[in-house]
Amino acid sequence: MFILILLFILSCAYYVYFRQNRKPLYKFSQSLPNTGYLPILGHTHWFLGGPERVLNNIQHLANLVEDSGGISKVWIGPSLYIVSLNPEDVQKILENCLQKDSSYRFLQNWLGNGLFVAPVDLWKAHRKVLLPVFHNRIIDDYIDVFGEQGDVLVERLRDRLDKPKFDVFKYITSCMLDIVFETAMGEKMDVQHNPDTPYLRARNTVISIIGMRLFKAWMQPDVLFNLTPYSKLQKENIDLTHKFTDEVVRKKRILFEENCYEQKLGRRDLLELLLDRETKFTDEELRDHIDSITIAGNDTTALVISYALLLLGCHPEEQEKVYLELKGIFKESSRCPTKEDLNKMEYLERVIKETMRFYTVVPIIGRQTQKELKLSTCTVPAGVGCAVLPFAMHRSKRIWGPDADTFNPDRFLPEASAKRHPCSYIPFSYGARNCIGRHFGMVAMKSILANVLRSYKITSSTCSRLKIEILLFPVLGHMITIEKRH
Repeated sequence: MFILILLFILSCAYYVYFRQNRKPLYKFSQSLPNTGYLPILGHTHWFLGGPERVLNNIQHLANLVEDSGGISKVWIGPSLYIVSLNPEDVQKILENCLQKDSSYRFLQNWLGNGLFVAPVDLWKAHRKVLLPVFHNRIIDDYIDVFGEQGDVLVERLRDRLDKPKFDVFKYITSCMLDIVFETAMGEKMDVQHNPDTPYLRARNTVISIIGMRLFKAWMQPDVLFNLTPYSKLQKENIDLTHKFTDEVVRKKRILFEENCYEQKLGRRDLLELLLDRETKFTDEELRDHIDSITIAGNDTTALVISYALLLLGCHPEEQEKVYLELKGIFKESSRCPTKEDLNKMEYLERVIKETMRFYTVVPIIGRQTQKELKLSTCTVPAGVGCAVLPFAMHRSKRIWGPDADTFNPDRFLPEASAKRHPCSYIPFSYGARNCIGRHFGMVAMKSILANVLRSYKITSSTCSRLKIEILLFPVLGHMITIEKRH
């Protein structure tokens, strides 16, 4: 009994100390609107339930924030977040807050200190080294890989001609994996013909577990997560994916140290280019960067391509415009797209941009203030989380007008885009810590869509039910039917 009383007294003392120590934080919090706030729970109840419900709650919360002036607070457990839907505030956050939010730690067991999740000081050093590797000129050397794998995709889709609807994402993600493996590591994996490999099963398992942890509060503390069977399952599958990348890195380093690349002509993969930089990465650092590139480069790009096909399938007029543009470029030729061809695909590029607005595959960006930050209506102290919601901003009627829920690629005509604030539209994030692979993604998306849409006419229905599993997915899949173009 004495021990229980002592524990109670100590707990109370710690709580008082905890509250006193964070007094400035609570004072700042009181100055902001209490949008959707409940005593004790804060906003945690908004993030309970399945991935579809959580996304709907986030959208509803964003609507409340917009109605309250575009900026509010969110308490998730003991963590305070600022949520702003004002493009001016978002610009300040993304330009000044380069530290990722603590929720990204769930990815660090897998991606280590790769560019996507690295602490800001390490990110700054490594970004300088990686930036030249992602130069447009180097990415353009991979255009033939995009075309070759796009041809394989077209061939595989023939099995689905004039048959019931199917989930096209499974085909697109296999195609993108082949592209990413070859361009990042020089490995020809042929995932399109062998989609069920131990590596891919392990990779998908890890993504699923991390996505689950992000939105299940009781799974977030490591001490609780480690008591579940998911902890062991995650470790086993992370080890399997690391083993694959470690073997590739080891093999490449041996060849590099034997000066094999000095005699190599033609295209070099990203791993070879990283080995050749003046800054010498350890094998573990190389693995972290390559794993980050393969994850970020595949899933996001494959999702945008799949959503674009879904949208064009239920907007036949826009699909016909894309087809006529491609017909004007290629005539009767079935050749793979070249750099010159891709530069001519102006309407298709607008379709891709509108797809990324309509279905923003990275719905949330989390940052943390490291110093005081002045926003339009408040000054945020250091140590506060900042939640940027591109998914909500891209569908905001205040930003995009009353037809924000309408698919209209001509929103991205140059004269229309010039009138908008640069942070009204941020599919690749914004500022110094934006997506380093945005040119890679755009070129790959245009090339693959061009190959598919020259060969097939797409039919689909509107996708209204969405869910969040780190990225944005349709609940029922990217379901389409295809018929051959004559």
